[in-house]
Amino acid sequence: MYRVEPLDAPGRSFALKLSLHPDPARALREMALLLDRAWHPNVVRVHATGRWPDPVEGLPYFVMDCVEGMALHLWTETVNPTFRQVAMVGGSVAMTLGVLHARGVLHRDLKPEHILIRAREQVPVLIDFGAGDQTGAATLTTTTLPPGTLHLRSPEAIRFQQRHWRQPELRYPYREADDLYALGVCLYRAVTGHYPFPPGQEPELLAVAITERLPPSPRDINPQVPEPLSRAILRLLEKEPEQRPRTGEAAHSDLMRGLLSGGAVAFEAHLFDEIPGTPNQIRRPAWPAQPYLTPAPRPRPVPEPVAPRRFPAWGWVGMVLCLGLLLAGPGTWKVLLWGWTRHTTPEVPESVSAPVGHKLASQPDRPHSVPVAAPATAAPEERAPVTTKPPAPPSPKLGRTLKAATIASCMAGMACASAPLVDRPTPPAEDCPEDAWAAMQALKVGSIQWSAKFDPNTRSDFVTVREGRAAVYTHGSEGRVRHGSMLTGTLYVGSKRVYGRFTQLRQNKTGETFPVCIELWFLSDRTRGVPRSEGGDENTAVVPNKMSVRGVIRYDE
Repeated sequence: MYRVEPLDAPGRSFALKLSLHPDPARALREMALLLDRAWHPNVVRVHATGRWPDPVEGLPYFVMDCVEGMALHLWTETVNPTFRQVAMVGGSVAMTLGVLHARGVLHRDLKPEHILIRAREQVPVLIDFGAGDQTGAATLTTTTLPPGTLHLRSPEAIRFQQRHWRQPELRYPYREADDLYALGVCLYRAVTGHYPFPPGQEPELLAVAITERLPPSPRDINPQVPEPLSRAILRLLEKEPEQRPRTGEAAHSDLMRGLLSGGAVAFEAHLFDEIPGTPNQIRRPAWPAQPYLTPAPRPRPVPEPVAPRRFPAWGWVGMVLCLGLLLAGPGTWKVLLWGWTRHTTPEVPESVSAPVGHKLASQPDRPHSVPVAAPATAAPEERAPVTTKPPAPPSPKLGRTLKAATIASCMAGMACASAPLVDRPTPPAEDCPEDAWAAMQALKVGSIQWSAKFDPNTRSDFVTVREGRAAVYTHGSEGRVRHGSMLTGTLYVGSKRVYGRFTQLRQNKTGETFPVCIELWFLSDRTRGVPRSEGGDENTAVVPNKMSVRGVIRYDE
């Protein structure tokens, strides 16, 4: 970016943006956006475009307004404006986004540095549409998520990446709700002096905080924030996009509502207190020691695409047999039903009456039955008459029940046959980075194997783990690594074993972090990965809580 002046009009400043990237597609996309659909009074304006030094094959450039002003976060801490001014700025940005979204334009990288406040008018100007997108444009993104900053990404974007990190060909469908969430992050930073989820955290912890924890209310950080403004900002930061304002116009209404209510006087206060004796020096509110004590409501389950599975051969055999039974005539079912209901011992008559003192003759055996006792005979005196009942025909209800049970069994069998566990491959082998291997050598754990636990707080011998980002804890000290230190990395769930690669170690008590190359091993067989126990599915597995980890110079060695 260069500040330039026309030769024939010195003193009139413009900003010249020259793309030095060998592939100019992104710069050309930004020029097309700003010239075609992103024109707006609150969007930086493009005046000229071209290529340099060659007008055909040279590097693309474009000349824009030179906005005289500071970025949003610098403006709030330098000027210390009133809450009314901040609400007006936020509402103006929301309306601008609403207009752009209606034209199919998404900013996709909204952050305080890309919202400049003009010094004279105190109005915002959106800049840097390099990551922007518009409806109908070909995708230029080469990763799952578009270019951006982690602490400004929406919860649904992070969840998408967590679910599909094994599918790098998939692209997150960035939406208007993502831009509005980023606006909420910018306004939270403006009125409190802090981001709702501090960017200094480890990426794994930061991702968990954004998706699963509620940020403190702006009023809990800065008690001077008016309640209506605090509510409007928190609504922009809702975990579920359906809970946020649907459009930029709706977000504008939320931000303006407090100015029209009876509490509008609170908006006339300045953002921060000034330090006595030091003009223009503000006192930034303190960030709480434990800001994320409140878990967010669990997000709605999102159906994930299921990869087609090959139907096994034995499943086809079972299907043919089931269809044969279902299509069989009544004679086949009669034979099956007779075998179902026949007994191998003599049947006791349902009801037989005899005079007192008389013995009864046992009922004759059915043909082909095995006798279990000699038939009893009557006493020498008068023989009592005995009536026997013919065998009752099989109940038609039982036949229907048997047929229904067969159908259910067939369907269950086919369902089970169609869902075998898929043994997905682990990532390719790779060498350990030099800095990680040097750190392990300094910690004296290079090529060392020692104990660890998935959950050090449970007494259970088995735990359930999920594929994706995870942490394990060392069990006992080894080298210079303390007991209870945390290893963070990635778990890979296979059909028989669970594998793990860990790239960062956080020392217990001291909090020091080190890059490492550590793999998951099992104590008993001393091989890579942990064997699965019964339970789980393709993405989860039941494994022993206690296992071992090992430092490696090369993954998959």
